[in-house]
Amino acid sequence: MQPLQALGISADAERVYLDLVSGSPSAELEHAATTMAVAELEAAGLIERSGDTLVACPPQLAMEALAERYAALARQSAAMLTRIWNKASETYLEVLPSYSAGRAVLDRVQTDAQSQVRAISVGNLGPDGHKIVDGLFDALARGVSYQVVYGTRVLHDPEALRMVQRCVDAGEQARVFPHVSMNLTIVDERWALLTARSDEDIAAVVVHRSPLLTGFVGIFDAYWRMAVPITAGTETVPDGDTPSRDTQRLLTYLSAGLTDEAIAREFGVSERTVARRISRLQEILGAQTRFQLGVQASRHGWL
Repeated sequence: MQPLQALGISADAERVYLDLVSGSPSAELEHAATTMAVAELEAAGLIERSGDTLVACPPQLAMEALAERYAALARQSAAMLTRIWNKASETYLEVLPSYSAGRAVLDRVQTDAQSQVRAISVGNLGPDGHKIVDGLFDALARGVSYQVVYGTRVLHDPEALRMVQRCVDAGEQARVFPHVSMNLTIVDERWALLTARSDEDIAAVVVHRSPLLTGFVGIFDAYWRMAVPITAGTETVPDGDTPSRDTQRLLTYLSAGLTDEAIAREFGVSERTVARRISRLQEILGAQTRFQLGVQASRHGWL
């Protein structure tokens, strides 16, 4: 088992930490000290600097903080999937033969929905590019509630984000969450459409009212509670884009453990302004906590 990788730490960062813990840092470790691996470990609270030396920190508190984000979702998902495994029957399932058939069912959602649509969206899986599903604005206009969790990659795609914001302006409630790997649409808790992609193959399944559908509703609710709202002012985060000097400075102070009061003094602004800037960065990077903000910033090369 890779104990740190299991909690989202990269393989390079895990190797650096274990080398430090063992007390036998290699030549590669000295090189790695200039890479993102060290920044990632510092953001996670697993190492600190003593002069020019890297020192491993006790893992208990840092790992508990890292695990907190995943623990509730993992427990709920495990319980739900266990119930699904034990009780689900193929009679509840309707396997669709093609992507086009799945797209036709997705378009039908808007006319069939009576009060509520809940969805998890990684984006369009087929070859037709960006597209808002047919009838969505009409459904919103007649009072159907939409709650959608998007994968954070929507923040990296200006056109996709513009389309999401059009939906938000029309009344959709939208949030983002990392590592979304499937499209799930639940209609009034009566039926759901699940689509997923592997290499060049796309699978689409309609799930009718059953314990399996109840499990999917619970999974959506868990993601919704963990996700970060998308607002009308959410900005894109182009891959490789360089943040401003003030943003880098703010992230550095956060990773060093400075309080809002201390950061405000350094910038010559109010604590409220600092808190607002931090909240904005969390929204842009899809981070729910300041700890996660540091990790995400490291992975984007912003630290």
